[in-house]
Amino acid sequence: TKMMTLYLAFEAMANGKISKNSRVVFSANAAAEPPTKLGVKRGGAITVETAILSMVTKSANDSATAIGELLGGNEANFAHMMTAKARALGMKGTVFRNAHGLPNPGQFTTARDMAVLGIALREHFPQY
Repeated sequence: TKMMTLYLAFEAMANGKISKNSRVVFSANAAAEPPTKLGVKRGGAITVETAILSMVTKSANDSATAIGELLGGNEANFAHMMTAKARALGMKGTVFRNAHGLPNPGQFTTARDMAVLGIALREHFPQY
């Protein structure tokens, strides 16, 4: 799930919507995500670059939610964006319900779809 969150963050960076120095403000929802997390308090902020690094190295659920809210306005809308991008990439067996990948009965994927996403990340955003 965080791979798709990263994909959409990289896409937003490539399109100039955000930069690695853009501020990612943590909502109460993002700050309340269970560990693993950075522990940023509600109203606190980090850069997009820090959020990306924390997702990649620490699997930070709070950072994933905060990025999702930044890009989608709220996590539910971001999950719809994630699923739409999955379909556009040819991922037919995936539905996203959150930005971090913690259990949700409506969220599912396949090994094939994750391979498609991994290849797309490497091919579309090698600079990141």
